[in-house]
Amino acid sequence: MTDKKVIVDGHETSAYHQAKLWEIALFSLNNSASNLYLFAYGFLGFYATGIAGLTTVLIASVLGLARLFDGLIDPAIGVAIDNINTKWGRYRPIMLLSNLGLILSFIFLFNIHNLPIPTMLALFIGLIFHKIVYSFQQTVTKAAQASLTNDPAQRPLFSVFDSIFSIIAFTGGQIFVTRVLFARIGEYNMEFYKQFLPLIIISSLIFTILAMIGIRRKDNSKYFGIGEESIEHNSLKEYFSILKGNKPLKILALCGALIKFSLSLISDQNFLAIFFGILLGNYMLAGDVSVWSIAPQLLFVFLFTRLAQKKDLKTSYKVSVTIATVAIAIVLGLLFITPDTTTLSNMSFVSIVFIALWILARIAGGYPSSIVLTMSADITDYVTAKTGKFAPGLIGTIFSLTDSISSSLAPVVIGWVVALMGFKDAYPQPGDALTPAIYNGGLILIGISFATLLVTMILIRFYPLDRKEMELIAEDIAVRKEIKKEGLTEQERNDIKVEVVEDGEKREFNEDDLNL
Repeated sequence: MTDKKVIVDGHETSAYHQAKLWEIALFSLNNSASNLYLFAYGFLGFYATGIAGLTTVLIASVLGLARLFDGLIDPAIGVAIDNINTKWGRYRPIMLLSNLGLILSFIFLFNIHNLPIPTMLALFIGLIFHKIVYSFQQTVTKAAQASLTNDPAQRPLFSVFDSIFSIIAFTGGQIFVTRVLFARIGEYNMEFYKQFLPLIIISSLIFTILAMIGIRRKDNSKYFGIGEESIEHNSLKEYFSILKGNKPLKILALCGALIKFSLSLISDQNFLAIFFGILLGNYMLAGDVSVWSIAPQLLFVFLFTRLAQKKDLKTSYKVSVTIATVAIAIVLGLLFITPDTTTLSNMSFVSIVFIALWILARIAGGYPSSIVLTMSADITDYVTAKTGKFAPGLIGTIFSLTDSISSSLAPVVIGWVVALMGFKDAYPQPGDALTPAIYNGGLILIGISFATLLVTMILIRFYPLDRKEMELIAEDIAVRKEIKKEGLTEQERNDIKVEVVEDGEKREFNEDDLNL
């Protein structure tokens, strides 16, 4: 942890507030709680086409429209979060209520085939409600990190715990689906969903409760921005001033959207069925790859967290995206030059290299999605230093907006590509014959993922919040807090001397150093 003090008119205060390690660990489970539903959401296409009777193009369009609608109302969700204040805090009530809403949404969505109202209308209504409550819980993960800790040496630790729990949830889930449920049942029917969905619901609720325990101490107004004792009620119009000219937010939101789209595309259950089940001819390999990814992913996260602590979050993000871009480019090249792609799963030297590169692309491409949650807290601090406002909810939902748009495009793109393959009434299933149409469709999907990574790799180099800038921002917020506490006017602030003590050395605080 970093030791830095700010002295304002003889009054000393710490520039950083830290969280306990177990608090960071438990709160990171909130992301896993909502992402479990994202994982399960990938199976909705199989249900909607195989059981509810919708066509692939129709279900892809409805899924995309629902996500897009949710994204458009995300700024209003952010304003709502920023204006909430209860005796139980700001974040915990939202976490619990939104998770209960997710439970209700899934009970409804996976039973629409029994409803008397038209299936498509029922699906759309259920999806709208699902995406709204999902956004509330997901936004809290981003918003509350600004209150959890502002120490630049501690913030990157969130990604370590988030990655560990995500590996357990997603890898465990993928293995359970491919090696247990699908292997035993053989298809995505109602028997599959009756066994699968209760596990998602119960696990997510437990994770949410543990995350509420983790944020309990920091869910307090003294950790909100410059330490408001009451919540400021701002309109949506007033919040747009926060977004105007906000270069870090614009760049990171766009990068986050591109990364999310790329990751959603190659993580979609329909894509995995095509990639592993048809192109490679071994659907069970999807579960095996998840297991083989565990140790490399943990090592990758630990190394890049250390890089973020030594350098900054921007550097770890930039290097990770570069690795992912190169790895998936080679994967695409090997698929293109291999006459029979099913040989890439036969454990020869070439196939081992191929699988290793695929794992590296998935790990390196997924890491930025984890740390962008932490980087949004940096932007919250940037806005506080620039405007004096504390709006983590709004800033969090800007990322949710771009997230919703990008991830809503993934199933739409897959649906249209699948339709172009000739599958208009149902998605390709594992074990289907490898045809030229499916081969070309698979390469197109991976090529799209590569293109989005390449653009992200270029854009992130223009992101301005490096280590030096964040240290100056923390100093500025600490000065603002002390001035507010002492009741000093702006003129009195200009007349007093402000010093910073770091590692035993004093220097004068210069607000002009801030690149705001």
